[in-house]
Amino acid sequence: MKKKIDDVRKDIDAYYESWFRINQAYSVWAQQHGTTDSLVFMLYEIFVSADDCTQHELCRKLFLPKQTVSFLLSKLEKQGYVRRSENPKDRRNKLVSFTTEGRNYAQTLLAELEQAETRAFLGMTAKERRAVADGLRSFANALSQCFLEDVKEL
Repeated sequence: MKKKIDDVRKDIDAYYESWFRINQAYSVWAQQHGTTDSLVFMLYEIFVSADDCTQHELCRKLFLPKQTVSFLLSKLEKQGYVRRSENPKDRRNKLVSFTTEGRNYAQTLLAELEQAETRAFLGMTAKERRAVADGLRSFANALSQCFLEDVKEL
Protein backbone atom coordinates (compact mmCIF):
# COMPACT_ATOMS: atom_id res chain seq x y z
CA MET A 1 0.00 0.00 0.00
CA LYS A 2 2.85 2.41 0.84
CA LYS A 3 4.38 1.85 -2.61
CA LYS A 4 1.04 2.63 -4.25
CA ILE A 5 0.69 5.87 -2.23
CA ASP A 6 4.29 6.85 -3.13
CA ASP A 7 3.50 6.24 -6.81
CA VAL A 8 0.37 8.38 -6.54
CA ARG A 9 2.38 11.17 -4.89
CA LYS A 10 4.82 11.09 -7.82
CA ASP A 11 1.89 11.29 -10.23
CA ILE A 12 0.45 14.26 -8.30
CA ASP A 13 3.85 16.00 -8.41
CA ALA A 14 4.07 15.40 -12.16
CA TYR A 15 0.51 16.71 -12.57
CA TYR A 16 1.34 19.89 -10.64
CA GLU A 17 4.47 20.49 -12.69
CA SER A 18 2.47 20.16 -15.90
CA TRP A 19 -0.41 22.28 -14.57
CA PHE A 20 1.95 25.11 -13.59
CA ARG A 21 3.74 24.98 -16.94
CA ILE A 22 0.44 25.10 -18.84
CA ASN A 23 -0.77 28.05 -16.74
CA GLN A 24 2.54 29.83 -17.27
CA ALA A 25 2.39 29.21 -21.02
CA TYR A 26 -1.09 30.76 -21.26
CA SER A 27 -0.05 33.65 -19.04
CA VAL A 28 3.07 34.40 -21.10
CA TRP A 29 1.12 34.11 -24.35
CA ALA A 30 -1.51 36.54 -23.06
CA GLN A 31 1.16 39.01 -21.86
CA GLN A 32 2.80 38.90 -25.30
CA HIS A 33 -0.59 39.90 -26.71
CA GLY A 34 -1.08 42.77 -24.25
CA THR A 35 -3.65 41.09 -22.03
CA THR A 36 -4.08 38.50 -19.28
CA ASP A 37 -5.02 34.85 -19.42
CA SER A 38 -8.22 35.52 -17.42
CA LEU A 39 -9.28 38.11 -19.96
CA VAL A 40 -8.51 35.77 -22.86
CA PHE A 41 -10.61 33.00 -21.29
CA MET A 42 -13.42 35.48 -20.66
CA LEU A 43 -13.33 36.60 -24.30
CA TYR A 44 -13.49 32.94 -25.31
CA GLU A 45 -16.55 32.24 -23.15
CA ILE A 46 -18.38 35.31 -24.44
CA PHE A 47 -17.42 34.41 -28.02
CA VAL A 48 -18.65 30.81 -27.88
CA SER A 49 -21.84 31.58 -25.98
CA ALA A 50 -25.06 32.66 -27.56
CA ASP A 51 -25.94 36.35 -27.42
CA ASP A 52 -27.36 35.87 -23.94
CA CYS A 53 -24.14 35.38 -21.97
CA THR A 54 -24.53 36.60 -18.39
CA GLN A 55 -22.06 37.70 -15.75
CA HIS A 56 -23.24 34.84 -13.58
CA GLU A 57 -22.45 32.31 -16.32
CA LEU A 58 -18.98 33.82 -16.73
CA CYS A 59 -18.34 33.43 -13.00
CA ARG A 60 -19.55 29.83 -13.08
CA LYS A 61 -17.67 28.77 -16.22
CA LEU A 62 -14.40 30.54 -15.41
CA PHE A 63 -14.49 29.83 -11.66
CA LEU A 64 -13.76 33.49 -10.99
CA PRO A 65 -15.24 35.61 -8.20
CA LYS A 66 -18.03 38.02 -9.09
CA GLN A 67 -15.75 41.00 -8.34
CA THR A 68 -13.08 39.76 -10.76
CA VAL A 69 -15.60 39.18 -13.55
CA SER A 70 -17.11 42.61 -12.95
CA PHE A 71 -13.65 44.23 -13.00
CA LEU A 72 -12.67 42.48 -16.25
CA LEU A 73 -15.97 43.37 -17.90
CA SER A 74 -15.55 47.01 -16.84
CA LYS A 75 -12.12 46.99 -18.46
CA LEU A 76 -13.54 45.51 -21.67
CA GLU A 77 -16.37 48.06 -21.61
CA LYS A 78 -13.90 50.97 -21.30
CA GLN A 79 -12.02 49.56 -24.29
CA GLY A 80 -15.29 49.48 -26.24
CA TYR A 81 -15.25 45.69 -26.64
CA VAL A 82 -18.35 44.65 -24.67
CA ARG A 83 -21.58 46.10 -23.44
CA ARG A 84 -23.72 45.05 -20.51
CA SER A 85 -27.45 45.37 -20.65
CA GLU A 86 -30.39 44.52 -18.45
CA ASN A 87 -31.51 40.92 -18.64
CA PRO A 88 -35.28 40.93 -19.12
CA LYS A 89 -35.48 37.41 -17.64
CA ASP A 90 -33.49 38.31 -14.51
CA ARG A 91 -32.86 41.99 -13.76
CA ARG A 92 -30.22 41.10 -11.16
CA ASN A 93 -27.96 39.58 -13.80
CA LYS A 94 -26.62 41.60 -16.72
CA LEU A 95 -26.38 40.30 -20.28
CA VAL A 96 -22.92 40.60 -21.82
CA SER A 97 -22.39 41.00 -25.54
CA PHE A 98 -19.65 42.10 -27.87
CA THR A 99 -19.59 45.33 -29.75
CA THR A 100 -18.60 44.94 -33.40
CA GLU A 101 -15.08 46.07 -32.50
CA GLY A 102 -15.01 43.64 -29.56
CA ARG A 103 -16.14 40.69 -31.67
CA ASN A 104 -13.42 41.47 -34.23
CA TYR A 105 -10.80 41.81 -31.47
CA ALA A 106 -11.83 38.55 -29.81
CA GLN A 107 -12.01 36.70 -33.11
CA THR A 108 -8.50 37.80 -34.09
CA LEU A 109 -6.98 37.08 -30.68
CA LEU A 110 -8.72 33.72 -30.27
CA ALA A 111 -7.75 32.64 -33.80
CA GLU A 112 -4.09 33.24 -32.90
CA LEU A 113 -4.51 31.28 -29.69
CA GLU A 114 -6.19 28.43 -31.54
CA GLN A 115 -3.32 28.32 -34.04
CA ALA A 116 -0.81 27.99 -31.18
CA GLU A 117 -2.88 25.32 -29.43
CA THR A 118 -3.34 23.45 -32.71
CA ARG A 119 0.42 23.47 -33.35
CA ALA A 120 0.96 22.11 -29.84
CA PHE A 121 -1.58 19.33 -30.33
CA LEU A 122 -0.18 18.50 -33.77
CA GLY A 123 3.14 17.86 -32.05
CA MET A 124 1.45 14.93 -30.33
CA THR A 125 0.08 11.69 -31.71
CA ALA A 126 -3.68 11.20 -31.93
CA LYS A 127 -3.39 8.67 -29.11
CA GLU A 128 -1.54 11.20 -26.90
CA ARG A 129 -4.14 13.90 -27.64
CA ARG A 130 -6.99 11.57 -26.68
CA ALA A 131 -5.09 10.48 -23.57
CA VAL A 132 -4.66 14.11 -22.48
CA ALA A 133 -8.33 14.98 -23.05
CA ASP A 134 -9.64 11.76 -21.53
CA GLY A 135 -7.21 11.87 -18.61
CA LEU A 136 -7.99 15.48 -17.72
CA ARG A 137 -11.74 14.86 -17.98
CA SER A 138 -11.46 11.78 -15.79
CA PHE A 139 -9.32 13.60 -13.22
CA ALA A 140 -11.65 16.62 -13.19
CA ASN A 141 -14.63 14.34 -12.53
CA ALA A 142 -12.81 12.37 -9.81
CA LEU A 143 -11.47 15.51 -8.14
CA SER A 144 -14.87 17.21 -8.20
CA GLN A 145 -16.43 14.12 -6.65
CA CYS A 146 -13.78 13.94 -3.90
CA PHE A 147 -14.11 17.64 -3.09
CA LEU A 148 -17.90 17.37 -2.95
CA GLU A 149 -17.59 14.42 -0.57
CA ASP A 150 -15.18 16.42 1.61
CA VAL A 151 -17.65 19.33 1.77
CA LYS A 152 -20.54 16.99 2.68
CA GLU A 153 -18.52 15.57 5.56
CA LEU A 154 -18.07 19.02 7.12
